[in-house]
Amino acid sequence: MSEPKPRVLIAGATGYVGKFAVEAFKQRGYWVRALTRDEARLRERGPYTAPGIGPDNCDAVFVGELTEPETLNGLMDNIDIVFSCVGISRQRDGLTFEQVDYGCNHTLIEMAEASDVRQFVYVSMQGADTVALADLAITRAHEKVVGEFEISPLDHRIVRPCGYFSDMGVLLTMAQKGRSFLVGSGENKMSPIHGRDLANICVDVTEGDEIEVEAGGPEVMTQREAAAMAFDVVGKKPKIHSIPLRAASTMARGIRLLSKQFGDLAAFIVTAGEVDGVGPPLGTTTLRRYFERLAADDPDA
Repeated sequence: MSEPKPRVLIAGATGYVGKFAVEAFKQRGYWVRALTRDEARLRERGPYTAPGIGPDNCDAVFVGELTEPETLNGLMDNIDIVFSCVGISRQRDGLTFEQVDYGCNHTLIEMAEASDVRQFVYVSMQGADTVALADLAITRAHEKVVGEFEISPLDHRIVRPCGYFSDMGVLLTMAQKGRSFLVGSGENKMSPIHGRDLANICVDVTEGDEIEVEAGGPEVMTQREAAAMAFDVVGKKPKIHSIPLRAASTMARGIRLLSKQFGDLAAFIVTAGEVDGVGPPLGTTTLRRYFERLAADDPDA
């Protein structure tokens, strides 16, 4: 008789990657516990085709808040593997990358070390060693987490995606409205990956021996080429406008005066507009296929 699959905790289960991760681990036979702040949001479809999580693809739901440790009693009970893709995405709670991307994962690591967890799988970011990205708040937060694994007794795996299709979904939304805006010239190269592809890669990494894996989609393209593709999919003439980097940087600094959270996020978007983000072509879903299904409101996009 084969050994039963381990029990995995998915932290960040309400987000784009997290929803696909819950689905992927469950499909591979794992017992899955999903950590969420809001069970209703976990159940419903997320933006840009992230699936809704129902009883068929999740064994248990734990409602808790990583910034409030008193809500986490029992979170690690009987868990073998922690998978975390916790990070700021579309939250409007005013918290910073330091508080969420680092602080929440720090809490998870401490809890895992104090329990019977044997492995921790963490989704970080590709390009952290790039000079342009290294000093950004989001990069510093992610790399502080990675640094903790260097001194932790936990067996760990780091997955570094090269951007998500959910970010590309914004290009389709703009194309549907008739105008697309890019930060910089849009000539920087990228290889973003579908969330479902990334989730399956994360399960492979969990079961493999590589400690750190970069993951890109099947294609390399420029932002401008991706924007033009979005217009082609919706059947409209491309109207693509470039926001000069200097102007975009000034805007980001202005946003930061009003909100550190959104200012730091804006700084990342501006910097990402001037650097390449290309990794090994591990994903299989093409961006055109994703755009076509997203435009058709296909839940399997």
